[in-house]
Amino acid sequence: MNGSQSAFFRQERDFRTSDADIATALANLARRLALFGAELDLSVLHPAVDRIGVIQRDQPIWADRNHNDRIFALESGFAFAFSLYPDGRRHIGDIFAPGAICNWSSVWGGMLVENVTFKARSRVIVFDRERLSDIVADNRSLREAIERHEMARCHRRQQRCRGLISLPATDRLALALLDIQDELATGGEAEEWIGLPLTLRELGDFTGLTDVHVSRTLKKLQDTGFIEKRGKRLRLNAQPKMRAALDYQQFYLG
Repeated sequence: MNGSQSAFFRQERDFRTSDADIATALANLARRLALFGAELDLSVLHPAVDRIGVIQRDQPIWADRNHNDRIFALESGFAFAFSLYPDGRRHIGDIFAPGAICNWSSVWGGMLVENVTFKARSRVIVFDRERLSDIVADNRSLREAIERHEMARCHRRQQRCRGLISLPATDRLALALLDIQDELATGGEAEEWIGLPLTLRELGDFTGLTDVHVSRTLKKLQDTGFIEKRGKRLRLNAQPKMRAALDYQQFYLG
């Protein structure tokens, strides 16, 4: 491992020589893909795994010097994709919980490739892009399951974008919270009380609001009973009512 890579990861042990460790790391990806097809044998992906490591601190994908040749998936933790406007403002366009492939759109080309930031202490599976592409191309069931998963992600993102354009701040934030809960649940974290994986500033970048506006809007949602806070964790109350009011569809778990 070169110096650039060691700055990006803290590698706990040599996963590349242990099929058992790789299988454990891929369990959340297998769980996600099972939502969109028959149970898949992901042992076919083992030759494509370059390494598995732990992110030391919030880190953008380009901190890995060879990121253009890599595909990143989360074993655990959280990540988000973002774009930067010419004036320096940031827009968070998507979110990723365990099992998500964070830059799949770059595999086939022809799509906007966003930046990705991994949150601290996330465990990340790093695939060699060329080996992964070859394996997926030769495995129809795996390819179709991934494509259906990514199509669901696209539909959820379009749903959120329509809301960001037309809805008031409280509804925009409620929509974002539903998406966060949906992504966490899809990744296997289905607890009733969730810890927000994004800071107030990141929630602002996700909804187009300032961090101060996010704080005030969270308070409004709490006052109306839509959310309940307990320390750093919160629970979304009256979910059917909230989803109906926002015409919210669950593309993964619905």
